[in-house]
Amino acid sequence: MKNYLQRHDVRMIKVFAFIFLILCMSSGLLLAREVKRQVKSIEEVKVQIPLEGVSVKEAFSKIEEVSEFNFVYLNKEIKNLPELFIAQSNQSIYNLLVKISNQTGLDFKQVNQNIHVQKSKRSSNQQKVVVSNLFIEITGRVTDDQGLPLPGVTIIIEGTSVGTVTDFDGNYTLDAEEGNVLVYSFVGFESQRKTIGNSSVIDVQMIQDASSLEEVVVTAFGIKKEKKSLSYAVQELEGDKLSAVGNTNLVNSIQGKIAGVIVKQSSGAPGSTSKINIRGSRSFVGNNEPLYVVDGMPISSGGRTIDLNPNDIKSMNVLKGPTAAALYGLRASNGVVVIETKKGEGVLGGKPTVTLESNYNFDQLSRVPDIQTTYGQGERGVFLPYSAFSWGPRIDEMGVYTNQLGELEEAAVYDNVGDLFRTGGTSNTNLSISNALDKGNYAINVGMANQDGILKNTGMQRMNIKVAGGYNLTDKLKVNTSINYSNNLIEGTELPWWGTFAIPPSYNLKGKPTHVPGDPFQQINFRGQHDNFYWAMENNYSENRTSRTFGNLSFDYTPFDWLSVNYRIGLDEYTTQNKNVIEKGSGSGRTDPPSGGSISNSMVNQRQINSNLNLNISKSFGSDFNMDFMLGNEVYDIRGNSISSNGSDLVIGGFHHISNTAVQTTNEYLSRSRVVGFYGNLSVSWLNSIFLNATGRNDIVSNMPRGNRSFFYPSIGTGVVFTEFLSLPENILTFGKFRASVAEVGQAGPIFSTSTLFVPGAAVGGFTFPYQGMNAFTLSNALNSSDLKPENTRTFEIGVDLRFFNDRVGLDYTYYDSKSDGQIYRVPIAISTGYTSELRNAGEMSVKGHEIMLNLTPISTQNFSWNLTTNFTTYTNRVVSLAEGIDQLELGGFRVQSVAVEGEEYPSLRGFGYARDPASGEIVVDSRPTLSNGNINTRYGMPLRTTSQVILGSAQPDFDMSFLNSFNFKNFSISAQIDWRKGGKVSSGYNRLGKLYGILSETENREADQIFPGKMGYYDQGNLVVEGDNNITIQKGFDFYRVNDDPISEANVYDATFVRLRELRLDYRFPTGWLQNTFIRKASVFFVGRNLLLSAAMPHFDPEMFNTNEAESYNSYPQTKSFGGGIRVDF
Repeated sequence: MKNYLQRHDVRMIKVFAFIFLILCMSSGLLLAREVKRQVKSIEEVKVQIPLEGVSVKEAFSKIEEVSEFNFVYLNKEIKNLPELFIAQSNQSIYNLLVKISNQTGLDFKQVNQNIHVQKSKRSSNQQKVVVSNLFIEITGRVTDDQGLPLPGVTIIIEGTSVGTVTDFDGNYTLDAEEGNVLVYSFVGFESQRKTIGNSSVIDVQMIQDASSLEEVVVTAFGIKKEKKSLSYAVQELEGDKLSAVGNTNLVNSIQGKIAGVIVKQSSGAPGSTSKINIRGSRSFVGNNEPLYVVDGMPISSGGRTIDLNPNDIKSMNVLKGPTAAALYGLRASNGVVVIETKKGEGVLGGKPTVTLESNYNFDQLSRVPDIQTTYGQGERGVFLPYSAFSWGPRIDEMGVYTNQLGELEEAAVYDNVGDLFRTGGTSNTNLSISNALDKGNYAINVGMANQDGILKNTGMQRMNIKVAGGYNLTDKLKVNTSINYSNNLIEGTELPWWGTFAIPPSYNLKGKPTHVPGDPFQQINFRGQHDNFYWAMENNYSENRTSRTFGNLSFDYTPFDWLSVNYRIGLDEYTTQNKNVIEKGSGSGRTDPPSGGSISNSMVNQRQINSNLNLNISKSFGSDFNMDFMLGNEVYDIRGNSISSNGSDLVIGGFHHISNTAVQTTNEYLSRSRVVGFYGNLSVSWLNSIFLNATGRNDIVSNMPRGNRSFFYPSIGTGVVFTEFLSLPENILTFGKFRASVAEVGQAGPIFSTSTLFVPGAAVGGFTFPYQGMNAFTLSNALNSSDLKPENTRTFEIGVDLRFFNDRVGLDYTYYDSKSDGQIYRVPIAISTGYTSELRNAGEMSVKGHEIMLNLTPISTQNFSWNLTTNFTTYTNRVVSLAEGIDQLELGGFRVQSVAVEGEEYPSLRGFGYARDPASGEIVVDSRPTLSNGNINTRYGMPLRTTSQVILGSAQPDFDMSFLNSFNFKNFSISAQIDWRKGGKVSSGYNRLGKLYGILSETENREADQIFPGKMGYYDQGNLVVEGDNNITIQKGFDFYRVNDDPISEANVYDATFVRLRELRLDYRFPTGWLQNTFIRKASVFFVGRNLLLSAAMPHFDPEMFNTNEAESYNSYPQTKSFGGGIRVDF
């Protein structure tokens, strides 16, 4: 497998190298025409012209006719001069001018192609004719319209690749020729052109570009629109914000930066998947992920955003609501993430810009549980060498004891967590080449990311190659293309997090041998519940390798200034190969001799092709009314196949080939789907202040039943810039806009859901199949529906955008109300039907929420600025209804279930709770010393639990709030992001087991007498009888956590509130003056940190380990924090 993939990588590298060579050759040809020939000196150029009885002016004209030089003079300088009498001879222009000077008293100075003429003011010993240096050193200062210096202004000599940039104080120096035109350009300002004349000092004041004040964002199908014309909320992130702290998965960099967007990271493992949730969930059990669109083309997500290189991205826009994404039809109900990659546009023209950026981060556990170190291995104060618990004697009183290996050992405290987890590392290196020419642009980027996990034998290696560009074939036809290749290898190992931190502090896990001498597969462990974790890390492993290619080719034809046609075709194809090995002697195979073990191999291939054709008309009617109309067709075809082989019971340990297993099975899966969509968009505006936008799309879906395959989804919205109609001071209310929209979109059901399937029959009629070369299939007991329809989402959104004090304060507010009905999920039905469940449309879910985006610039001076962005998100996801006869839908979990319950928030947590006094709400403890049968009541003095499972809370937070600060002082800049999540519930299986096993710090005070706060009471035939205040003394020892905390789920449900320093970055930009005489244009160094500080209501563990619909997690790879730095250089 590895050899095949390596050969595939080599082939892909050769292909991209060939493309790179072609681009370089093409850019060389394009640049060749820009090269100017060297200007010769007047001493080198010879002429042969007669100058007898001619005026000085006529002489100058004759010389210009036979040479490349021009004379620059004032008429008054040559007025009333005598005629010339110079005999014809083959002589240099220099000698000819000396003779003219002797007869007229004129002085001459050559500056490149110009010969300057003036009356002589020289002394007798000075030179009459001067050949000056070919280049003039031009210096100057560039300021804005307020007179403040502008650092980073690009200055190039028009028609060449020669240029420079201003330093922090706006100063610049550039060698140029007289007559050259200097072009000054800077984002947000109009370009300035200055012709070099007699002065070598050119100061420029830039004028703000009025069009740049209108913020432009990328919307559906890559269409760029003014933000003020939109009727819905949208937020954009610049690409450098996504790669700021070295996250290998760009999705993790979004957290907190966009209101209404929650990132759910599955774990801190290298290459782990992350998912985006926008404005809550719309489907009970279906897909709640947004659609990803790269350079105008949808791509497959499926948790594979890890394949994308954050350094390739120019910008990311999140289209949050169905109104924004309605043009995408069935795929738009969860929003759209629109990504625009770098293509070389806007870089220093004529000369390729080469950028090298490299960084390295150290990774560590984000939060280490507080472990008690007083008590050792055993139960009820007694040492037991094979016990998994830490309820044994005090370690300082154990002395020398006999361990489970029969050895004498002196008691000590060991740091098993610290020994097992190491400091990992993540490196990112990116090299890019880009250029923008008269007729085209290109960008080439190669990225390498390598990550070593905090556990041995875990890591990720990723290579990305991207080639993109565009070219104007004619004035009316442009072609653009983008090709991306990614190869990703993720290596994992046995997950030991739970078992490792729960190991008794008196047990030296690292110091013990992992296997019996002479038999590497015969484990040595102190208990039977888990493998020895060091042995598992060395022997059990997984490999996941994905090779992915995606890109698109587009043609833009503009026959008239009001009409354009665009066609874009895109491909996204990936192949993922997995190998998982559980070594012989693992788990239940810990026998003598060792047995068991398994190997599984799988290969998944998916190919998605998108074709999109649209016609765009843009017309103005008078000066007040404008209209844009688009009509288009989109076809996307998705084909997938997977094959897996599973083998159990390894024959020979250490030989990891599936033929080395005793029992083998093979499965294959094929999928095909196609959607044909027709869409239209009409946008009209009046006075560029009142906007109306309407869209409609009709999708025809292949994987829905006949008769239910065609669906129409409309949207309509309006925006009014009301400040255009009010006489308000702009320095108070600079901008004000009201917006409102409604939309309807859908989501198709799962593939193969229209008819009931046949499944392989393992045992039919007393026979086990396959049997003597024959196989059998039986009808599935899961009934599908021939009348299934897509889930349907209707959304209303309203908001206001305000800007105050010349944009020093900005406020965006949005309220939305969304209802999703026709939920698709399996509903239990009577067994008498021959089936156990039926797939149907039933139930409704609602989401209502508020979003606030506040932008402040508290300080802005010549040398210092402070910008603050605050994002606030709150929403309520609620189950409106379920199928008739169904009171709840289980989504996952173990002791605590994640459920959808009618009338409750989604998802809710369900489990056994504390029995509480109905009057006061206080917890009721068991007041019975003995049971009715006379036996001792082991729960005496401990809390009672509810007689049935109850709702313990919702996983939804009360709100999420983020504070993004950036400070700039001269060449220094610092940015920090603080995230605050308030409320919500999280069930921690780790805390439950840590207390049960006596390892966490709250179990250390186990010998003290305590009274559990609350009331006393008991159950009488299922009815709770409440007595007075509790005064029963107990000890919170082994029995307390075994019979109290363990059965009562509520004891381990925690408040999910936390405050986290999510990101920190410090940059230093080297002054351009330091780099003036080098080949480096810009350079900077930076230091970064991620998840550096955390304050959480839940003890011991990171609350973001528990942010999926699964209510509990026992096998989550822990989250990490990181710190490091890097350098960026532009050549």
